[in-house]
Amino acid sequence: MISIKDLSEKLNEKIKISASDPVNFRVLWSFNATRTQFYSAILVLILAIGSLSALFVLKGPFSHYFKKDDVSIERSKLQEQYKEIEELKAKIDAQEKYMRSLFTILEGKVPEDSLSEDVPETANLDTKTLVTEPTENEKELSGKVKDDLRTNNSKKKSTNVPFFSSPVKGVISQDFDLVNHIGIDVITPKDKTVIACLSGTVIFASYTQKDGYVIIIEHSNGYLSVYKHNKALLKKVGSKVFMNDPIAIVGNTGENSTGPHLHFELWYQQHPVDPKDYMKFN
Repeated sequence: MISIKDLSEKLNEKIKISASDPVNFRVLWSFNATRTQFYSAILVLILAIGSLSALFVLKGPFSHYFKKDDVSIERSKLQEQYKEIEELKAKIDAQEKYMRSLFTILEGKVPEDSLSEDVPETANLDTKTLVTEPTENEKELSGKVKDDLRTNNSKKKSTNVPFFSSPVKGVISQDFDLVNHIGIDVITPKDKTVIACLSGTVIFASYTQKDGYVIIIEHSNGYLSVYKHNKALLKKVGSKVFMNDPIAIVGNTGENSTGPHLHFELWYQQHPVDPKDYMKFN
């Protein structure tokens, strides 16, 4: 067993550490130290390397992987992102509902939500208070302004009822029926020009198998007008139109048409309404 004295003498022994060239064995560098000094230097070097490594791990770019309570995204940011996602989802749902209603209109049917609600009060207008035939000055003015609105004397004082211009003049061959015929059929002379009943934006303009050439215009205040069985369309999707602008030519296209006429529909907030309550056609 090694005594404390022998161990002390062992640690205090001088040692020489050197490096030499392996070719000619020339000493490149060397130093003398006791074993205690040598072992102490090794220990200090190990501690220094360990401390630097720990500091890099805990404070460096990968430090968040070692924190128990760290969150990569703050709660406030998560809440903002969740709110934005909910808003986008609501917009997408509303757009999908609108498109479903639009295609339902194209098929000549009434959207389901329209059947479960009452028809808006604006569908029962007093036609005696409306000017049914615009003057030449009014027609000229309508081409310069985007919307020509006037206030209707209805129960809802805040409701603005637009002044409508009839898309064509002629004989009504089939009246409005909320269940079986959500529009009116107007027989007109051949190749009669169809005009926009109100200012708005064309949201559909194409050919369908059942209704031929169809054009749909979205107006302000929740109104939508539909023109079916046209011979030709004069506007395309996205076009801005003013009241009395030519938009189509009366025709006899589509499987549901039995002769030259215009099938005209007027919608208010996705509810079909009787166009004759808003304008005259003869």
